[in-house]
Amino acid sequence: MGGLDAATLEQLQGQFLLWVLIFVRTLAVLTTAPLFSHPGIPVILKASIAALIAIALASTQPPATMLELHPLALIPLLLKEVMLGLLLGFLSSAVVYAARFAGGLLDMDIGFQTALFFDPALGGFPTLVGEFYAFAALVLFFWLDGHHALLLSLAETLRIAPVTELTLRFPSAQVLIGWMAQLTALALNIAAPAMAALFLTLWALALLARSAPQINIFLLSFSAKVVVGIGVLALSTPLIVVLLRRALVQLQSDLLTLVRALQP
Repeated sequence: MGGLDAATLEQLQGQFLLWVLIFVRTLAVLTTAPLFSHPGIPVILKASIAALIAIALASTQPPATMLELHPLALIPLLLKEVMLGLLLGFLSSAVVYAARFAGGLLDMDIGFQTALFFDPALGGFPTLVGEFYAFAALVLFFWLDGHHALLLSLAETLRIAPVTELTLRFPSAQVLIGWMAQLTALALNIAAPAMAALFLTLWALALLARSAPQINIFLLSFSAKVVVGIGVLALSTPLIVVLLRRALVQLQSDLLTLVRALQP
């Protein structure tokens, strides 16, 4: 039985190289994407899912021939794929990070930071309210089909920024600063109701300390902040869900904006 001719072998080799580059971009996206960025997700699972997605995306690309590249010339292409994938995945997780940051602010005000424990999976001290808000944002992300928007954006990047081309224009610093400002505003809006209530609580305790100095306000403040904080968190949950939903819907258009901004 005869072997493959040179043209077929070259085409197969080119298709394999195309799949490898798409796989690297997809794996970089999953590294920073919601849920998959958690250290508890096994690397082999991320790689397997990235490989399946890369196979599906590679089948939509036009037939490729073997790139006439020296092995060292592939390094810039691989670095481009990693940077692009990390940026796309990070933006898709931005709302989750903002929610976790907002919860961290409230944990400091309420006093929950005294009950923190080290999480070896995260390599840090996750805050109670922060993890609750992050989980809520993660559930809403999948409920609003954010993962579909992420996959569509990933597929769109293959059209605007093909894996075989080194030319790429990343978003300007002004655009990135604008996104960071929006995320900071989102975090402050999420934490604002509870922070305002806690500020009024401390103000009332300060007045009580002046009018009744015999009361141990220091000890009373711990329980008062916990009660007020939990109460306001429960009452403001519908508002927080609305804010997160609005931000996640905006995120889907931001992903497409990012992809279009990559076009040289």
